[in-house]
Amino acid sequence: TNARKNRTGTFMENIVAKIVNKFSKENNLEYITQASQQKIKNKWNCDVTLDKADRKFDFAIFNPYKNRLFVIETNYYSSGGSKLKATAGEFQYLYDLLKSKETDFIWITDGLGWHTAKNPLFESFLHNDYLFNLELIKQGILTEVIL
Repeated sequence: TNARKNRTGTFMENIVAKIVNKFSKENNLEYITQASQQKIKNKWNCDVTLDKADRKFDFAIFNPYKNRLFVIETNYYSSGGSKLKATAGEFQYLYDLLKSKETDFIWITDGLGWHTAKNPLFESFLHNDYLFNLELIKQGILTEVIL
């Protein structure tokens, strides 16, 4: 059901939120959650061109030392289906759009559902600069990417 799917997505977002919060505090960086184009503009005066006017990223982190904005999307798929392939394609397109505007896109995804959609995930892995699972985030890969 959609309610069950939303619970796993919210659970994943909450796990990543704790990691992003700790990372940001340790490195004296600011971040925002549910980062819309307007919230990003208000917080850091960064213009982000988006494909959808109502798009909100799960997180946005700004590194003032590099003058770089990093936007993060998270999801978790406990089962397979057509949504995984669609998401992989959408996030390749979004990566291209953001990269052309000098914004870095980080996709954090996990779950057993990807066992049924390895090809789309692998294509995104080859295409996007930053595609990580939860284990890599826990091990501190954000330090290598953002700092």
